[in-house]
Amino acid sequence: MSRESKIIGVISIKGGVGKTSVTANIGAALAREFGKNVVIVDANFSAPNLGLHFGLTQPTVTLHDVLSNKVDIGDAIHEYDKNLHIVPGSLLNDKVNPYNLREKVKKLKSYYDIILLDSSPNLNDELRAVMLAAEQLIVVTNPDFPTLSTTMHAVKVARQKRVPIMGIILNRVRNKSFELSVEEIEESCGVPVIGVLPENITMLESVAETTPATLYKPNTDVAIEFKKIAASLIDARYDDPRFSTKLKRMFSSDPKKEDVNRDMLRKGVMY
Repeated sequence: MSRESKIIGVISIKGGVGKTSVTANIGAALAREFGKNVVIVDANFSAPNLGLHFGLTQPTVTLHDVLSNKVDIGDAIHEYDKNLHIVPGSLLNDKVNPYNLREKVKKLKSYYDIILLDSSPNLNDELRAVMLAAEQLIVVTNPDFPTLSTTMHAVKVARQKRVPIMGIILNRVRNKSFELSVEEIEESCGVPVIGVLPENITMLESVAETTPATLYKPNTDVAIEFKKIAASLIDARYDDPRFSTKLKRMFSSDPKKEDVNRDMLRKGVMY
């Protein structure tokens, strides 16, 4: 039976920005907090590590087997949680044709609400294959000039491929004066920032515990922000339940830029 579903590619053109962690946590938030059926696909074929975030160190069947036409994609699905499934890559991988991804992933649309594709951090055929397979994209970046230049390039390539961009997620923010602001990043890229994730040791701890931060410590600032981002992707809302946040709202009426942008995304505005 067919269902309304989304295939969302999570991209960057620079390693180390935290793209895979972002993908894992958005997927976990969608599954646990909003009850969506989610599958995360490791489409970083040459250097897959999504499985490690979920404790899949030696999966017997992987996306590489699927792309090599050895098995059906259903055989490569690993259940992490009731609503959260993973299609890992092979750490000891053989060369595959990344452009088979689109055909294989489309088969999942009948079974999942959200299909997340974790892409390669390089401008190569793997990234292009994700853009071809995805219906919408999210771009992950950090608040520094070297990463900004690659983010601008990623946005340019996505527009050339005519894939709608849902927004930019700004990761590892320390709130230092030398960091680029949300406004500077938006002005440079022409795409709104829909999430600002603070630098938090919880992210490192959660990887060591093979449990996404949204599940490992669900009331931390970074976990709450992930839940807000996840909500905006499915036209839902998430209100921070913590008393400290409610108290802050009493003394501040100005919404954050990313909150405004998430409202626009709920209305269907993409770039």
